[in-house]
Amino acid sequence: MLTPDLFLNGDEELPESSFIILTLSKGISEVTRRLTNEGFTEGKNFIRRTELSPVIPAIEISGVCNLRCIACPRSDTRHPFENGGFMSVEDYEKVLSKLLQELPMLHLVSLFIWGDPLLHPKLPEILKINSRLGVGSDISTNLNIKTEKLEEIMKANPTYLRLSCSGFGSKNYEVTHAGAKWDLFYKNCFEVSRLMKKYDLDTGVELYFHVNKANILEYKDIVNMARQLGFRTAAVLSMCFPQYAMNFAENIPLPESAQKAKDLMLVSMEEVLEAAKGENEKPCTATNGFPNINWDLSVLTCCNFNQDRIAANFFDIGTDELIKLKNSSEFCKKCISHSIHRYYGLRKYDNFVKDLLMEKCGLPAYI
Repeated sequence: MLTPDLFLNGDEELPESSFIILTLSKGISEVTRRLTNEGFTEGKNFIRRTELSPVIPAIEISGVCNLRCIACPRSDTRHPFENGGFMSVEDYEKVLSKLLQELPMLHLVSLFIWGDPLLHPKLPEILKINSRLGVGSDISTNLNIKTEKLEEIMKANPTYLRLSCSGFGSKNYEVTHAGAKWDLFYKNCFEVSRLMKKYDLDTGVELYFHVNKANILEYKDIVNMARQLGFRTAAVLSMCFPQYAMNFAENIPLPESAQKAKDLMLVSMEEVLEAAKGENEKPCTATNGFPNINWDLSVLTCCNFNQDRIAANFFDIGTDELIKLKNSSEFCKKCISHSIHRYYGLRKYDNFVKDLLMEKCGLPAYI
């Protein structure tokens, strides 16, 4: 078997007739670059595994979150969003094994939907299962956990680690990431960087910055911090979650916390929804993030909404049937009728953020 190390070190020659399927979770950019330099053409001589399996299922290993971010339905005190529990390691391995049987080229799973995976007491064991079965681990976290927990988590070498952030310093960060502590987040970012160096890890770590009216100029500090730590940076438009966009479209009043998040948006919710209507005929932006398996093994209709289920138990229904149930569900039809399926990921506003950050900060949105 050709390994990335052999190939990248030049210890392995490839015949011109080779056709290669890249099955890597990590290091794929370097291998792709080397193949291209050797005269191989992507699509003709080699393809990425993502071409054969573009789906990235989401497995909610933790039904618990320790924050109440104002853009998230967890902040709505009128309709309490109850914390759930944790998926057992045994159930997790069974879930992943079933997914691999039904999606044999599966290369990556997201370990989060509405909870924070770093709160799972046995996250390192789950990461090791993924590594053993050849599946990458994608994690998004607020990083507001006890610092001493990070060592075992990082030693398990997750594939991707996204650190959600909405400000530099407590003034803005602690308003939008309600319940979080900036000092703890900041300290833990440096601890992650230290552990990356200590164990020579290849985890892709990204500071994921939610840009709003109040924090835009703080992006410079975030970029400087990321460079110091050896992390990537991504900046996106801060938005209320789709559940609130759905409520707004149906003239249902937003709670005070969500109204605050709406007021901070650089582009009004009204404008975003109007732009989404113009793309109503395009496919849902969440299509490839399915199935969405909850911590209690129920299956969510969509990762962007927490209340609707299409199956009580993932083990009872095949993935192909789940996709059919999702596509024909009344909930999806309702979402599409309001164009909420295009609410996230509008290129128009990706470009708006890029241009604005270049104008205000002299920095690109992705570094």
